[in-house]
Amino acid sequence: MSINRTIAPALHPIGKPDLVRPEKHVLKNGIPVYALKAGKQEVCKIDFVFNAGVWYQPKQLLASLTNAMLQEGTAKYTAAEIAELFDFHGAYLQCTADYHYATISVITLDKHIGKLLPVVEDMLKASVFPEKEFNNLLNRRKQRFMLEMEKVKILCQKKFSQVLFGEGHPYALGLKAEDFENVCLDDFVDFYNTHYHAQNCELHLAGQFTDKVIQQLDHHFGGDDWNGTPVETPQFHAQPQTNKRERVHKEGAIQSAIRLGKLLVDKQHPDYFGLQILVTILGGYFSSRLMLNIREDKGYTYGIGANFINLNREGYLLIATEVDKSYEEATLKEITFEIERLQNEPVPQDELERVRQYLTGEFLRDFDGAFALGQAFRNLHDFGLDYSFYDNYHQAILSITAEQLQQLAKQYLQTDSLYTVVAGQ
Repeated sequence: MSINRTIAPALHPIGKPDLVRPEKHVLKNGIPVYALKAGKQEVCKIDFVFNAGVWYQPKQLLASLTNAMLQEGTAKYTAAEIAELFDFHGAYLQCTADYHYATISVITLDKHIGKLLPVVEDMLKASVFPEKEFNNLLNRRKQRFMLEMEKVKILCQKKFSQVLFGEGHPYALGLKAEDFENVCLDDFVDFYNTHYHAQNCELHLAGQFTDKVIQQLDHHFGGDDWNGTPVETPQFHAQPQTNKRERVHKEGAIQSAIRLGKLLVDKQHPDYFGLQILVTILGGYFSSRLMLNIREDKGYTYGIGANFINLNREGYLLIATEVDKSYEEATLKEITFEIERLQNEPVPQDELERVRQYLTGEFLRDFDGAFALGQAFRNLHDFGLDYSFYDNYHQAILSITAEQLQQLAKQYLQTDSLYTVVAGQ
């Protein structure tokens, strides 16, 4: 039977997925383990999560470089031996630090977990911070930082974060060149000893694994040999500056980077779901208002987007693009035009239905596979939410009206409330 390719496939409503939920275990020393068993392949991801992100660092660089140094050598293994052992078993090791958490992630076949956990144990309990590797890492990071400071998009984002949150806030990108000279190896060793221990740790498993894994984790990480003092969470509050428009001068820049935005609500707020949908219409997908106008129609940029970004302590709107410097003011004018159009005109029904289809598709994508399900749980757990959050979001996508979206645009997207930062010539 031949297929008539001139006729598009029929659209069907996308149902709500039945989500697998984790089981909670507790190791002998009190470390919580959230184990989510899903998927068909015998592969497992283990995340060792610590409250050791930027929010907790007393100096710049401590969170990210301490985390990176965990791979550089332990009491039993050199950096090369750690890398070779993971490579030999076809496993993946990643160390990351974000605003709030430092994470050591291991992805491996279930049958190899027992061979890799002793290495991770030594990384977490007995990293030696070799001076040569530390100096090399610090120098590489400094060189990368200096290169990044030549890019208008980085300069613009840095200034925007400082304008929105206030200098000194952990969410403000405050790293300076002199910060690389103001740290020493002892600072990182102290941060490691203070933050990487059982009283500041939780574990997340996702994938296919046997019950033996919990026993192995208890054997390697459930003892009293790496206890520490619980880490207190520092308190910071966003302090946006009063001046709504800033410019960062970059001599010789061909393009101008543009950032607009403002603080919005958090995930517990009743308007959260509606704002997510509204921002998607404005600039959250390829057929959004900003893309169709400023890229497709005007040709000012290769890409422009609007995102409702959710951090643990703050949510904010970010509109971002880079344009030729000659189109800078015209682009800002069109952004304002599209925001005001959302305030003055209801979203047409066909556009709203298109966005519903897009968001429900993305909603399903967020739960596609064992690791995605594990991350979906983390996205709830880290914000103190339960699974009803996803039910409510799915319902909001299906039921929100054009009138509700217009009201949200009037309430939250007043153009005179937006902060604007431009970096360029």
